[in-house]
Amino acid sequence: MSVFSAIILGAGTGNRMHGIDKIMTNICGLPVILHSVDAFLRSGIFETMTVVANAYNISRLEHLMSAPQYHTVQVVLGGIRRQDSVKNALATINAVDYVMIHDGARPCVSADLIGRAVKATQTSDAAIPVLPVADTMKMVREFKVVSTVDRSNLFLAQTPQVFKFSNIAKIHKTVTDGVTDDSLLVEMSGGDVSTFAGEPENIKITNPIDIEIAETILQKRKNL
Repeated sequence: MSVFSAIILGAGTGNRMHGIDKIMTNICGLPVILHSVDAFLRSGIFETMTVVANAYNISRLEHLMSAPQYHTVQVVLGGIRRQDSVKNALATINAVDYVMIHDGARPCVSADLIGRAVKATQTSDAAIPVLPVADTMKMVREFKVVSTVDRSNLFLAQTPQVFKFSNIAKIHKTVTDGVTDDSLLVEMSGGDVSTFAGEPENIKITNPIDIEIAETILQKRKNL
């Protein structure tokens, strides 16, 4: 049976949140990041989990993770860029078969989505959840529309993204270019990335209004 570890990223600065630390904001009685941590723990899949913090929230995250139910969770300090944070986390993980990397700002991750990520490892060394682009896409330059982009092959990438541990650990040591997610590092190194179905409710908290949306989603689930 394959051994899995998880990385939950919570070191971002949230520049569009107007000073709000989005991952520590309470939603339905819990800090945003705990919704992700708890979802991964409930799956029973992960041998270990690493939460990546920044210099401002690391003390609080260490306190939260000191509770007995989080005995398999460690907290590490992140870096300046997203990939620096992932690299720091990977360096602390003992050899496992697969690692799943998730944005702590996506509190609505579901058990089904995590399960699909696990199944994706049966056919690929790297896999990501995606959603088809629903809106018309415009290429804009200097506030003017240049062209309309064919959206038939365009998809939005989400997390959790899952990788063969040995591959992604090696790639993070060798590729230093700035990237927006770990799957791009795999692409840049010449590797193949497969996809599986994402979820519209798996939103990323980027703007203050997203907090209200996420709370509505999570409250609805509690009422089911």
